[in-house]
Amino acid sequence: MAEKHMVLLFVAAAVLAGQADGTDICEKSEYASLCRSSVKGATEPAAGLQAAIEHLMSETKQAKESSMKLGVMKCLDVCKQNYDDAVTDLEKSLQYLTINDKPSLKISLSAALTDYVTCDDAVMESGDSKKVGDLMSIDVVLRHMAANCLHLASLLK
Repeated sequence: MAEKHMVLLFVAAAVLAGQADGTDICEKSEYASLCRSSVKGATEPAAGLQAAIEHLMSETKQAKESSMKLGVMKCLDVCKQNYDDAVTDLEKSLQYLTINDKPSLKISLSAALTDYVTCDDAVMESGDSKKVGDLMSIDVVLRHMAANCLHLASLLK
């Protein structure tokens, strides 16, 4: 029994020491709690960024599926295309992360962020924002996640 308590004590000390050393890679991100949920406990920026990009890709695919259920509107066609573009940009981002091409990585992440903004702009210009309000809420989260990915990319050495 004493061994279990010692192990817990050591684990707790290691966790606290890690936080004291600044290994919370999301601490200075604009959307820290969302960032933490995306990095899945990673303390290294590269691992955290990979997890965050993969999470964002998954959420983007789900957003496209949601948009397909909302009916036929020109603004939704723009969103669907931009979701596809965002997934492509995120796939490129993972490739750039793998080869440590930081400038191209940041460009691809910025492009994904722009894809979400373009969808929002198309909806606002169409006047259909009330009809697709849920999609707009999803887009806000996608934009925040993309911003977090850019933050994590800025931490790469």
